[in-house]
Parts: sequence; C-alpha cells; structure tokens
Amino acid sequence: METKGNFEYIRRAPRKSDPEFTVILNLQEAFAHARGDKILFLEDDEYYAAGYIGEMSARLDRYDIVGIGRSKYYHLPTSRWYRFSNMGYASLAHTGFNRIFFSEAKRCLEGSPFFDIRLWEKVNGRNASRITLPGKTKSYISKGKKGLIFDDAEKNLYVGMKGMPGRKGIGIGHGDEIRYCPDTENILRKWIPDDDAYGEYIRLKGGD
Repeated sequence: METKGNFEYIRRAPRKSDPEFTVILNLQEAFAHARGDKILFLEDDEYYAAGYIGEMSARLDRYDIVGIGRSKYYHLPTSRWYRFSNMGYASLAHTGFNRIFFSEAKRCLEGSPFFDIRLWEKVNGRNASRITLPGKTKSYISKGKKGLIFDDAEKNLYVGMKGMPGRKGIGIGHGDEIRYCPDTENILRKWIPDDDAYGEYIRLKGGD
C-alpha cells in the first residue's frame, strides 16, 4: 500500500498459484480496504468522461446500485464498434454501489469470475442479462427501487475499449464473438468528444 495525493494505492501482488483470471482475488483484496460510502469500479484502459464520477455519484444518492446500460464497445486496433441492448445489468467497469449494498456485493464474490452478473441478479433477478427495452426508454429501475440501469447516449460517459494491450479479458468483445461494425462515420469521435482523451486513443491506435 502507498499513499498518492489524497488516495491510497493498493495492488495485490501476483502469485504463481493464481488462476487464469484473477478478478475475484483482486476484488477480495479491494473489498478488504474499501471504506467509502460509494464504490466505483474503474478500469485503466477504458474511457471515462470528465463527468462520469459525478453522474454516477448523483444517482447513488437515490439508488443502492447503479450502472450504464446499452454498453458501447470500441475495438481500437480494427476501428470497429458495437452497441449492446443490455438494460438489466452493466459491466463491472461501469457499475457502482453504495455502502448499503456492500454486504450483498461481498456475498457475490463466491463463484465464477463473472461478478458483475451476480451483482445485477441480486436486484434484477436471474434474467438480468436478458432484459432489454425500446430504444427511447432511457432507464430501468429495479423492483423495490434498489438498482438503476441508465442509458448514457446523450452524455457519452463511458466507452469500453477493446483490443488494448495486456491480458485478454473474460467478457465478450475481445475477439470475434460479436460482429463489430466498421467505423465509417467516426463513431469514436462522437463517443469521445474530449479532445485530449480522443487524441490519446488515436495515438494508441497508431494514428496521427
């Protein structure tokens, strides 16, 4: 553990005995140190808009668990994109919950690496991953109003960047399992309006 500015940086050291996917082990370590009233999961190779934390935090004042639906994926090396129809669950990289939900979240640590699915099944039932809504419907509120999935299309708060360097992830989108669309209309620029962030991703892609 080390302190950097106003936050602590904690990294679980890899071990030879680790399984192929270490997300559960890393989360167990993180949960042991979590102390805040609101917990967000941020991945270091994804795009988050400047207003992402504020938007998530505001919603966590009203709901115990919050996530972004209709996930936007961009496969950077091939300049291809995909938008999902999910509105009953959110990927862990754009999910957050508050202290009230913490005990339930810890119980979800047991099982496969798909921790995010178990989280959302807690509030949206076993069919959480199959819930879809008409395109004009901007949010899905769980029964009992514990959870909220919302569509960020108007604000473009998040983009799941795929094909980045490093170990392959566990979810879909890293290979050929979904049919990405060619980016003929510069979707990446629409999804990442921030000039600095957009420029950085173009650099990583190998562009000008």
